[in-house]
Amino acid sequence: MIDAQLASEIKKRFAKEMGDGAVVFRVFGEKEECGMCEEYAKTFEEIASFHKKLSFEKYSIYSKERDKYWVEVAPSLVIFSEKTGGTATFYGFPGGHLFPILLDDIIEASKGKIPISGDMEKKIKAIDFPLKLRIFVSQTCPHCPQALKVAHDFSLLNPKISAQMVDTDVFRDLSARFNVSGVPKTVINDKLEFTGPRPSEDLLREILSLKQ
Repeated sequence: MIDAQLASEIKKRFAKEMGDGAVVFRVFGEKEECGMCEEYAKTFEEIASFHKKLSFEKYSIYSKERDKYWVEVAPSLVIFSEKTGGTATFYGFPGGHLFPILLDDIIEASKGKIPISGDMEKKIKAIDFPLKLRIFVSQTCPHCPQALKVAHDFSLLNPKISAQMVDTDVFRDLSARFNVSGVPKTVINDKLEFTGPRPSEDLLREILSLKQ
């Protein structure tokens, strides 16, 4: 749960910076199978109460809704922007160095404006094939927020893209499946991968190479 001081800070930031677009928190979990799912859902339900443009929805990890967002594990959060139709996905809780990215994503989803140059924005929106970006992170990694934010900028702009933060300390089976030995690690459509933060231009170049 969010402590009183942090809750106050978040509310003040939302009051000052949120746009006029609705943002939906869609949380996926299964109480019987996930020890942290109930607390996870309550935390995001609480954050959703901090601003009138935020709403909260809860789904079983086995629901059909998960297929819309390529959700594979619980607990997970999909932030949906009604302005752009895009999303930002978190497998696990973005604590530590990653928490500011959560707040940035929420505010940008509400504004429908992502801090990317006009030319890059056009190129990202022009991606016309389904794209899954897995960003393996650790809450203590100082370089992970940069890698995650670049990926989430892409997915918030283009509904064909799902950018998923994966907490390696929580989802160890998924991390082992992709041989994660260092973070941040980005995996594109389970085909291409690289370790370390990259600027948006480099990520776009890697994505477009899939069509060649």
